[in-house]
Amino acid sequence: MHWSRWIGQFRCAAYARRLSSIFAGLALSTALIAPPAHAQIAAAQSNSGGDQEGIAEIIVTARKRVESTQVIPESIDAFGSQEIDDAHITKIDDLGNLVSNLNITTRADNTPDVVLRGVGSFGVVSGVGFYANDVQLFDGQTVRTEDIERIEVLKGPQGTLYGGSNIGGAIKYITKLPTDQFEAGAGVEFGNYGTQTYDGFVSGALVPGVLDARASFFDTHTDGYIYDSTLNRNVNGGTERGGRLTFLYKNDDTTATLYLNYDWNHSGDGASIYYRPDSPTDYSLDVADGTDPQYLRGLYSATLKIEQGLAGNLSLTSVTSYFHSYADVTVDIDKGPLPLLTGFQNFLTNVGSQEFRLANSNGGAFRWLVGLFAQANDPSVYTDTRAFNGDPSDAAALADPAMYSDQDTDVKQRHREYAMFGDASYDWANWTFEAGLRADYNDSTLEDPIYGISGNQHGTEVLPKLSASYHFAKDVMGYATVSRGFQPGDLVEQFDVNGNPYAATYKPETTWNYELGLKSTLFDRVRFNAAVFYIDYQQRLFQTVALEANQFVQVTENIGPSHNYGAEFDVAMRITPDLYFSTGLGATKAVWGNTPYYDLDLNVPTNLNGRTAPYTPAYQGSLSLDWSHHLNEALLLGARVDASFVGQQNWDPTDHFQQPAHQTVNAGIRLEGARWAVEGHVANLFDKLYNTEFISAAELQAPFNVAGISRPRMYTVSLKYRW
Repeated sequence: MHWSRWIGQFRCAAYARRLSSIFAGLALSTALIAPPAHAQIAAAQSNSGGDQEGIAEIIVTARKRVESTQVIPESIDAFGSQEIDDAHITKIDDLGNLVSNLNITTRADNTPDVVLRGVGSFGVVSGVGFYANDVQLFDGQTVRTEDIERIEVLKGPQGTLYGGSNIGGAIKYITKLPTDQFEAGAGVEFGNYGTQTYDGFVSGALVPGVLDARASFFDTHTDGYIYDSTLNRNVNGGTERGGRLTFLYKNDDTTATLYLNYDWNHSGDGASIYYRPDSPTDYSLDVADGTDPQYLRGLYSATLKIEQGLAGNLSLTSVTSYFHSYADVTVDIDKGPLPLLTGFQNFLTNVGSQEFRLANSNGGAFRWLVGLFAQANDPSVYTDTRAFNGDPSDAAALADPAMYSDQDTDVKQRHREYAMFGDASYDWANWTFEAGLRADYNDSTLEDPIYGISGNQHGTEVLPKLSASYHFAKDVMGYATVSRGFQPGDLVEQFDVNGNPYAATYKPETTWNYELGLKSTLFDRVRFNAAVFYIDYQQRLFQTVALEANQFVQVTENIGPSHNYGAEFDVAMRITPDLYFSTGLGATKAVWGNTPYYDLDLNVPTNLNGRTAPYTPAYQGSLSLDWSHHLNEALLLGARVDASFVGQQNWDPTDHFQQPAHQTVNAGIRLEGARWAVEGHVANLFDKLYNTEFISAAELQAPFNVAGISRPRMYTVSLKYRW
């Protein structure tokens, strides 16, 4: 394709939008830190630490009530604060190394691309919903882990209790609550690539027995590890800082928790900037963009949760939240040393939500809850795509502002969601039966005042969930679950072959999920869980191309169904009081159904029927070994090794490009006293490089491929002290 024609195509905002999901920052869905929400329970207990005799019970709130993971009829992975610390989980990507069938990577704007059990598509639709204690997150879904009590990964559709955008599952963050007793701590961490992190917290009673408070902060910086040969420096460095302030009020039957959160992030904080590879196995930590990538985001949020005990063992819960964020982004779209095509974007997001739910709390055989939910999500994106119209070899022309032209778009969206939901379970002999239902109404509008276009779409979805579980013994349960999930339909601004904009509507994605599983705890030392699943996935959403007037134009549309099936298991074992072992393995196959598609790489129409859907590794496994030994009564020595194994995955719907299987190993050592701890950790011990994303030149309609690179070997040393 001729260079000038390619530049002309990219001047339209449709291509700018597609590249926004590929290049560092132009795809910025304003990164959102979770509005911290409630966690009125103890954390998932840690299985680290010496002198333990068995497996600790893991307590979660997956069904919006406090219960063990082992009685919930669905696959759940949970990580307590101690394990988060020992495994050095500092970014959302790290969860992908520990959770089977979870393919997750963070773009340069700190927004994660997530596919769970083959559900989702990088840069288009997330396979999971993200939550901070029942408050849903959009446009970023990133939470710092310094002050996290627990992370829960819920597999399978969660729409019955949690609504849309949970088509493949949900990831929940639970932040730490204030304490009655005074506590305080501080930590420093240093590592290669100029990495340095400072964090701390203080917690205690403001009014003893009535009002407690907790404040935490963090400040982290890195020089980055991706080198720009044109700018002669690393370009993916950055600084992120923020804090949380939590108030907990308790009085008789009333508990109220107020969470305040702030986060500021400049230039991505070590994110993976996209480069131009020759093939999917060409791995590079170098770019030659020539345009300094800029990313600046600020956000704040407030959440108020009120729990009121009522007569008759009833409890009423209200969760009110508000979130605001802004972001400014500059990125080199053509990924070349000259500023031939540059994108500038400004993002603004406001989200407000309200949930009420009523539940019984008598702990009997019959348990139920009902609720109402409303949410307003109003994002806007202003885009300025600047193109050079002269001869790139003419230095005078490159310096002449008159040789550049701009094309602006101003997309303003309005999303409204209203829902009624309920869930009930009943114990009968060795059986437990559960039924849930949600009626969810979504309404979306889009307008661009620059072009005078607008559009609207709305729809109602009914999301049932049914399960039956049988307890073969006290700690051995088999279950069967059927559930429905959906990703709401929406609108997107697209351009036709003549460069005219219009508001395009796409339909909701839907799934029916069928799961059979076993959960067991044996001899109080071994936990074994396993599941098999089948997912009927309809109206899969993709960014692709359409042929109009003998030219390709970029479109976002529902392209067809897939059938996903697979299995997973996990084993945890307390080998000795000092030694804890865990492993897990999952395999997923996502096969396209009848799906007409245009193969850009071969330049022919085709049908995807029978081919494997992209972004779904053939298998994902992990192995962890944690050893903790008391040298004396006050001194503990510990070490941990985590290994992950990822199978081959396809990068495109037509199976032309694959990422080969790869393995990574992390290792750490720690020495802990009564009030202090010294820790060392190495991530990616053997410096294994692989791509986290790859898109071919033909799919881009550009003269180059693009890819994102994994993090190289990174080591840190930290010191922590508690008062």
